[in-house]
Amino acid sequence: MTCHKLAFLIGGSAAHEEHPDGFLAAAGGRAARIALLLQGGEGWERYLPFYTDPWTQRGVTQYLAVDPEPVSAFDLEQARRILQWATAIYVGGGRTPTYHQLYASGPVGALITERHEQGVPYAGLSAGAVLAMEACVFEPSESADGKLQVVPGLGLLKGWVIGVHFTSQNALPEMLEVMARTRTPKGLGIDDEACAVFNCGRFVGVLGHSVYEIEMPDFEQRAYRTTECKIPYARTASA
Repeated sequence: MTCHKLAFLIGGSAAHEEHPDGFLAAAGGRAARIALLLQGGEGWERYLPFYTDPWTQRGVTQYLAVDPEPVSAFDLEQARRILQWATAIYVGGGRTPTYHQLYASGPVGALITERHEQGVPYAGLSAGAVLAMEACVFEPSESADGKLQVVPGLGLLKGWVIGVHFTSQNALPEMLEVMARTRTPKGLGIDDEACAVFNCGRFVGVLGHSVYEIEMPDFEQRAYRTTECKIPYARTASA
């Protein structure tokens, strides 16, 4: 039986246009129903076209945004209804701790994991990509104590550490720290212009450019090597 659980990890806003063909094809083409999970905030509606235009340009008209405003008034039942209705899940960018609080724990996090296990494709931009991992990283600028924090993520992808905005924000040192802390020998650095594609936990391709594979076989010495990945992911036109 062929495994089909796609995850699209988008390194930065510049790669947002790279994901739609494969993501939407896996979600049902023009009949796709997308749950768009956002972090909230004043004036959040002005960001919707950024997320939705690539979908509507391909004929997709069904999407619902989960946007808690304020976070303290997050409607869990609404989020659950939308996730049950969706044939695809997209988690936006922003503050990783906020996304983690909303979507990575409790019944919502469990439902996201369940839906993905059922074959619902997942896409995450920046914070949304980090949230998908087993090891979810809060950068020092985001954490309450100003230190790098590693907390349990959704766990859709295990055995990897990722770094988004890899080149532009020099994410390698933090990635190596997380790999050493979690004893994870494999990492992917995803540039702003790139999307890394996984299927059933296996890294299967790159959309855009560039993605770098980091291997750290020696945790004690922090010995590592970095290789640019050249694995094209076949784009599938929406039905």
